[in-house]
Amino acid sequence: MLGEDPELLRAKLEELRARLKASESEAVELKNGRDALNAEVKEISSQIRQILSEYNAIKSEYLNLKKQKEELYNEVQKLKSERDRVREDLKALREEVNTLLNELKNLQAAIGKRKINVFELKERLEQLEWEYQTRTMDPEEEKNFVERIRDTESLLRMAERYNECLSQIKMLRQLISEKRKIHKDLTDSIKKISNQYLEVKAQLKSLRDKVNEMRAKLSELIEKKEALRRKADEYHSKYVAKVNEIKQLREEIERTALMLKAAELSRVLSRRRAELYEVALKALEKYKQGEKLSLDEFKLLMEFNLIEHGAASGSA
Repeated sequence: MLGEDPELLRAKLEELRARLKASESEAVELKNGRDALNAEVKEISSQIRQILSEYNAIKSEYLNLKKQKEELYNEVQKLKSERDRVREDLKALREEVNTLLNELKNLQAAIGKRKINVFELKERLEQLEWEYQTRTMDPEEEKNFVERIRDTESLLRMAERYNECLSQIKMLRQLISEKRKIHKDLTDSIKKISNQYLEVKAQLKSLRDKVNEMRAKLSELIEKKEALRRKADEYHSKYVAKVNEIKQLREEIERTALMLKAAELSRVLSRRRAELYEVALKALEKYKQGEKLSLDEFKLLMEFNLIEHGAASGSA
Protein backbone atom coordinates (compact mmCIF):
# COMPACT_ATOMS: atom_id res chain seq x y z
CA MET A 1 0.00 0.00 0.00
CA LEU A 2 1.27 3.46 -0.85
CA GLY A 3 0.69 4.75 2.69
CA GLU A 4 2.80 2.08 4.44
CA ASP A 5 6.14 3.11 5.96
CA PRO A 6 8.94 1.02 4.38
CA GLU A 7 10.88 0.98 7.66
CA LEU A 8 7.88 -0.38 9.56
CA LEU A 9 7.30 -2.94 6.83
CA ARG A 10 10.98 -3.92 6.88
CA ALA A 11 10.88 -4.35 10.68
CA LYS A 12 7.70 -6.38 10.38
CA LEU A 13 9.31 -8.52 7.68
CA GLU A 14 12.33 -9.21 9.91
CA GLU A 15 10.02 -10.10 12.77
CA LEU A 16 8.03 -12.45 10.55
CA ARG A 17 11.21 -14.09 9.27
CA ALA A 18 12.45 -14.55 12.84
CA ARG A 19 9.11 -16.09 13.80
CA LEU A 20 9.29 -18.32 10.71
CA LYS A 21 12.78 -19.50 11.63
CA ALA A 22 11.68 -20.24 15.20
CA SER A 23 8.54 -22.01 13.97
CA GLU A 24 10.55 -24.08 11.49
CA SER A 25 12.92 -25.04 14.29
CA GLU A 26 9.96 -25.99 16.50
CA ALA A 27 8.42 -27.94 13.61
CA VAL A 28 11.67 -29.90 13.18
CA GLU A 29 11.74 -30.65 16.92
CA LEU A 30 8.09 -31.73 16.88
CA LYS A 31 8.64 -33.90 13.80
CA ASN A 32 11.76 -35.49 15.31
CA GLY A 33 9.91 -36.04 18.58
CA ARG A 34 6.95 -37.59 16.77
CA ASP A 35 9.21 -39.81 14.64
CA ALA A 36 11.19 -40.91 17.72
CA LEU A 37 7.96 -41.81 19.53
CA ASN A 38 6.65 -43.68 16.47
CA ALA A 39 9.97 -45.55 16.30
CA GLU A 40 9.51 -46.55 19.96
CA VAL A 41 5.93 -47.62 19.21
CA LYS A 42 7.22 -49.71 16.30
CA GLU A 43 9.90 -51.31 18.49
CA ILE A 44 7.38 -52.10 21.25
CA SER A 45 4.99 -53.54 18.63
CA SER A 46 7.82 -55.82 17.48
CA GLN A 47 8.41 -56.91 21.09
CA ILE A 48 4.69 -57.56 21.53
CA ARG A 49 4.61 -59.71 18.37
CA GLN A 50 7.65 -61.65 19.58
CA ILE A 51 6.09 -62.27 23.00
CA LEU A 52 2.78 -63.28 21.39
CA SER A 53 4.65 -65.75 19.17
CA GLU A 54 6.39 -67.22 22.24
CA TYR A 55 3.05 -67.18 24.10
CA ASN A 56 1.33 -69.19 21.36
CA ALA A 57 4.20 -71.70 21.32
CA ILE A 58 4.03 -72.06 25.12
CA LYS A 59 0.24 -72.33 24.96
CA SER A 60 0.57 -75.22 22.49
CA GLU A 61 3.17 -76.88 24.74
CA TYR A 62 0.93 -76.27 27.76
CA LEU A 63 -2.07 -77.93 26.09
CA ASN A 64 0.06 -80.94 25.11
CA LEU A 65 1.40 -81.27 28.66
CA LYS A 66 -2.09 -80.87 30.10
CA LYS A 67 -3.32 -83.70 27.86
CA GLN A 68 -0.30 -85.81 28.87
CA LYS A 69 -1.01 -85.06 32.54
CA GLU A 70 -4.62 -86.22 32.15
CA GLU A 71 -3.49 -89.39 30.38
CA LEU A 72 -0.94 -90.13 33.12
CA TYR A 73 -3.54 -89.47 35.81
CA ASN A 74 -6.02 -91.82 34.13
CA GLU A 75 -3.31 -94.44 33.73
CA VAL A 76 -2.41 -94.19 37.45
CA GLN A 77 -6.06 -94.51 38.43
CA LYS A 78 -6.43 -97.51 36.13
CA LEU A 79 -3.34 -99.18 37.63
CA LYS A 80 -4.50 -98.41 41.16
CA SER A 81 -7.89 -99.94 40.40
CA GLU A 82 -6.16 -103.02 39.00
CA ARG A 83 -3.85 -103.18 42.03
CA ASP A 84 -6.89 -102.95 44.32
CA ARG A 85 -8.39 -105.95 42.52
CA VAL A 86 -5.11 -107.85 42.94
CA ARG A 87 -5.06 -106.87 46.62
CA GLU A 88 -8.60 -108.21 47.01
CA ASP A 89 -7.55 -111.40 45.24
CA LEU A 90 -4.58 -111.74 47.59
CA LYS A 91 -6.85 -111.24 50.58
CA ALA A 92 -9.24 -113.91 49.31
CA LEU A 93 -6.37 -116.31 48.55
CA ARG A 94 -4.86 -115.81 52.02
CA GLU A 95 -8.24 -116.43 53.62
CA GLU A 96 -8.61 -119.59 51.54
CA VAL A 97 -5.11 -120.73 52.58
CA ASN A 98 -5.93 -120.04 56.23
CA THR A 99 -9.13 -122.04 55.88
CA LEU A 100 -7.19 -124.95 54.35
CA LEU A 101 -4.53 -124.70 57.04
CA ASN A 102 -7.20 -124.91 59.72
CA GLU A 103 -8.70 -127.92 57.96
CA LEU A 104 -5.24 -129.41 57.63
CA LYS A 105 -4.67 -128.88 61.34
CA ASN A 106 -7.92 -130.65 62.17
CA LEU A 107 -7.07 -133.52 59.80
CA GLN A 108 -3.62 -133.78 61.35
CA ALA A 109 -5.20 -133.95 64.80
CA ALA A 110 -7.54 -136.67 63.61
CA ILE A 111 -4.83 -138.66 61.83
CA GLY A 112 -2.30 -138.25 64.59
CA LYS A 113 1.42 -138.49 64.18
CA ARG A 114 1.19 -141.53 61.97
CA LYS A 115 2.84 -141.32 58.59
CA ILE A 116 0.28 -142.48 56.08
CA ASN A 117 0.93 -143.76 52.60
CA VAL A 118 -2.29 -143.35 50.62
CA PHE A 119 -1.29 -145.97 48.06
CA GLU A 120 -0.56 -148.54 50.76
CA LEU A 121 -3.77 -147.56 52.54
CA LYS A 122 -5.77 -148.19 49.38
CA GLU A 123 -4.17 -151.59 48.94
CA ARG A 124 -4.94 -152.40 52.55
CA LEU A 125 -8.58 -151.36 52.06
CA GLU A 126 -8.86 -153.47 48.93
CA GLN A 127 -7.36 -156.41 50.81
CA LEU A 128 -9.83 -155.98 53.65
CA GLU A 129 -12.76 -155.71 51.25
CA TRP A 130 -11.58 -158.81 49.37
CA GLU A 131 -11.22 -160.77 52.57
CA TYR A 132 -14.60 -159.57 53.74
CA GLN A 133 -16.13 -160.88 50.56
CA THR A 134 -14.23 -164.19 50.44
CA ARG A 135 -13.91 -165.30 54.06
CA THR A 136 -16.54 -166.99 56.19
CA MET A 137 -16.94 -165.12 59.46
CA ASP A 138 -19.10 -165.34 62.48
CA PRO A 139 -21.20 -162.30 63.31
CA GLU A 140 -18.78 -160.88 65.87
CA GLU A 141 -15.80 -161.21 63.54
CA GLU A 142 -17.82 -159.79 60.65
CA LYS A 143 -18.78 -156.85 62.82
CA ASN A 144 -15.15 -156.19 63.70
CA PHE A 145 -14.15 -156.57 60.06
CA VAL A 146 -16.73 -154.01 58.95
CA GLU A 147 -15.49 -151.60 61.59
CA ARG A 148 -11.93 -152.08 60.34
CA ILE A 149 -13.04 -151.39 56.76
CA ARG A 150 -14.99 -148.34 57.90
CA ASP A 151 -12.04 -146.99 59.90
CA THR A 152 -9.68 -147.61 56.97
CA GLU A 153 -12.03 -145.85 54.56
CA SER A 154 -12.33 -142.90 56.95
CA LEU A 155 -8.56 -142.72 57.37
CA LEU A 156 -8.11 -142.96 53.59
CA ARG A 157 -10.55 -140.13 53.00
CA MET A 158 -8.80 -137.99 55.62
CA ALA A 159 -5.40 -138.83 54.14
CA GLU A 160 -6.58 -138.04 50.62
CA ARG A 161 -8.13 -134.79 51.83
CA TYR A 162 -4.94 -134.01 53.74
CA ASN A 163 -2.90 -134.47 50.59
CA GLU A 164 -5.48 -132.54 48.60
CA CYS A 165 -5.27 -129.65 51.09
CA LEU A 166 -1.49 -129.67 50.87
CA SER A 167 -1.70 -129.57 47.08
CA GLN A 168 -4.27 -126.78 47.15
CA ILE A 169 -2.20 -124.80 49.65
CA LYS A 170 0.88 -125.22 47.48
CA MET A 171 -1.06 -124.12 44.42
CA LEU A 172 -2.60 -121.17 46.27
CA ARG A 173 0.76 -120.10 47.67
CA GLN A 174 2.19 -120.22 44.16
CA LEU A 175 -0.75 -118.13 42.99
CA ILE A 176 -0.21 -115.74 45.92
CA SER A 177 3.44 -115.41 44.93
CA GLU A 178 2.42 -114.60 41.37
CA LYS A 179 -0.19 -112.14 42.59
CA ARG A 180 2.39 -110.49 44.85
CA LYS A 181 4.69 -110.08 41.89
CA ILE A 182 1.85 -108.57 39.88
CA HIS A 183 1.06 -106.32 42.86
CA LYS A 184 4.71 -105.24 43.09
CA ASP A 185 4.91 -104.63 39.34
CA LEU A 186 1.74 -102.56 39.50
CA THR A 187 3.07 -100.60 42.49
CA ASP A 188 6.35 -99.96 40.64
CA SER A 189 4.44 -98.86 37.54
CA ILE A 190 2.21 -96.60 39.63
CA LYS A 191 5.28 -95.07 41.28
CA LYS A 192 7.01 -94.56 37.94
CA ILE A 193 3.95 -93.02 36.24
CA SER A 194 3.19 -90.95 39.36
CA ASN A 195 6.71 -89.50 39.16
CA GLN A 196 6.11 -88.72 35.49
CA TYR A 197 2.79 -87.14 36.46
CA LEU A 198 4.50 -84.99 39.12
CA GLU A 199 7.19 -83.94 36.62
CA VAL A 200 4.55 -82.93 34.06
CA LYS A 201 2.61 -81.16 36.81
CA ALA A 202 5.75 -79.21 37.78
CA GLN A 203 6.36 -78.35 34.11
CA LEU A 204 2.78 -77.11 33.83
CA LYS A 205 3.25 -74.92 36.90
CA SER A 206 6.47 -73.54 35.42
CA LEU A 207 4.67 -72.82 32.15
CA ARG A 208 1.76 -71.19 34.01
CA ASP A 209 4.23 -68.96 35.87
CA LYS A 210 5.93 -68.10 32.59
CA VAL A 211 2.58 -67.39 30.92
CA ASN A 212 1.58 -65.13 33.81
CA GLU A 213 4.89 -63.27 33.48
CA MET A 214 4.35 -62.92 29.72
CA ARG A 215 0.79 -61.66 30.25
CA ALA A 216 2.05 -59.08 32.74
CA LYS A 217 4.81 -58.05 30.33
CA LEU A 218 2.32 -57.84 27.45
CA SER A 219 -0.02 -55.70 29.54
CA GLU A 220 2.86 -53.42 30.49
CA LEU A 221 4.07 -53.12 26.87
CA ILE A 222 0.58 -52.51 25.48
CA GLU A 223 -0.05 -49.80 28.08
CA LYS A 224 3.33 -48.22 27.30
CA LYS A 225 2.66 -48.47 23.55
CA GLU A 226 -0.72 -46.76 23.87
CA ALA A 227 0.77 -43.99 26.02
CA LEU A 228 3.54 -43.43 23.46
CA ARG A 229 1.04 -43.53 20.60
CA ARG A 230 -1.11 -40.88 22.32
CA LYS A 231 1.97 -38.74 22.90
CA ALA A 232 3.05 -39.25 19.26
CA ASP A 233 -0.44 -38.19 18.14
CA GLU A 234 -0.13 -35.05 20.28
CA TYR A 235 3.25 -34.29 18.70
CA HIS A 236 1.77 -34.91 15.24
CA SER A 237 -1.20 -32.64 15.97
CA LYS A 238 1.16 -29.90 17.16
CA TYR A 239 3.41 -30.51 14.15
CA VAL A 240 0.48 -30.15 11.72
CA ALA A 241 -0.60 -26.95 13.50
CA LYS A 242 2.97 -25.66 13.31
CA VAL A 243 3.18 -26.52 9.59
CA ASN A 244 -0.03 -24.53 9.01
CA GLU A 245 1.41 -21.69 11.06
CA ILE A 246 4.59 -21.80 8.93
CA LYS A 247 2.47 -21.74 5.78
CA GLN A 248 0.58 -18.71 7.05
CA LEU A 249 3.83 -16.98 8.08
CA ARG A 250 5.32 -17.59 4.64
CA GLU A 251 2.21 -16.20 3.00
CA GLU A 252 2.33 -13.17 5.31
CA ILE A 253 6.05 -12.74 4.62
CA GLU A 254 5.35 -12.86 0.92
CA ARG A 255 2.60 -10.25 1.26
CA THR A 256 4.74 -8.05 3.49
CA ALA A 257 7.69 -8.35 1.11
CA LEU A 258 5.45 -7.26 -1.75
CA MET A 259 4.11 -4.40 0.34
CA LEU A 260 7.67 -3.37 1.24
CA LYS A 261 8.69 -3.48 -2.38
CA ALA A 262 5.64 -1.39 -3.32
CA ALA A 263 6.31 1.11 -0.50
CA GLU A 264 9.97 1.46 -1.49
CA LEU A 265 8.97 1.93 -5.14
CA SER A 266 6.39 4.49 -4.05
CA ARG A 267 9.04 6.35 -2.06
CA VAL A 268 11.41 6.33 -5.04
CA LEU A 269 8.65 7.59 -7.30
CA SER A 270 7.70 10.32 -4.81
CA ARG A 271 11.29 11.48 -4.53
CA ARG A 272 11.64 11.45 -8.31
CA ARG A 273 8.41 13.43 -8.68
CA ALA A 274 9.63 15.95 -6.15
CA GLU A 275 12.83 16.37 -8.11
CA LEU A 276 10.86 16.82 -11.31
CA TYR A 277 8.63 19.36 -9.56
CA GLU A 278 11.69 21.42 -8.68
CA VAL A 279 12.80 21.26 -12.30
CA ALA A 280 9.28 22.33 -13.32
CA LEU A 281 9.45 25.35 -10.94
CA LYS A 282 12.74 26.45 -12.45
CA ALA A 283 11.20 26.04 -15.92
CA LEU A 284 8.29 28.19 -14.72
CA GLU A 285 10.68 30.97 -13.71
CA LYS A 286 12.26 30.80 -17.15
CA TYR A 287 8.82 30.83 -18.71
CA LYS A 288 7.83 33.89 -16.71
CA GLN A 289 11.02 35.65 -17.73
CA GLY A 290 10.27 34.88 -21.37
CA GLU A 291 13.16 32.52 -21.81
CA LYS A 292 12.94 29.78 -24.37
CA LEU A 293 11.89 26.36 -22.88
CA SER A 294 12.63 22.87 -24.09
CA LEU A 295 9.87 20.44 -24.96
CA ASP A 296 10.53 18.43 -21.76
CA GLU A 297 10.28 21.59 -19.69
CA PHE A 298 6.92 22.44 -21.29
CA LYS A 299 5.71 18.86 -20.55
CA LEU A 300 6.71 19.22 -16.90
CA LEU A 301 4.88 22.55 -16.60
CA MET A 302 1.78 20.97 -18.07
CA GLU A 303 2.09 17.77 -15.94
CA PHE A 304 2.16 19.78 -12.72
CA ASN A 305 -0.54 22.24 -14.03
CA LEU A 306 1.77 25.21 -13.59
CA ILE A 307 0.57 26.86 -16.82
CA GLU A 308 -2.56 26.64 -18.87
CA HIS A 309 -2.53 24.38 -21.88
CA GLY A 310 -3.59 27.17 -24.19
CA ALA A 311 -0.89 29.49 -22.90
CA ALA A 312 1.73 26.83 -23.43
CA SER A 313 0.56 26.31 -26.99
CA GLY A 314 0.68 30.06 -27.72
CA SER A 315 4.15 30.35 -26.24
CA ALA A 316 5.37 27.42 -28.29
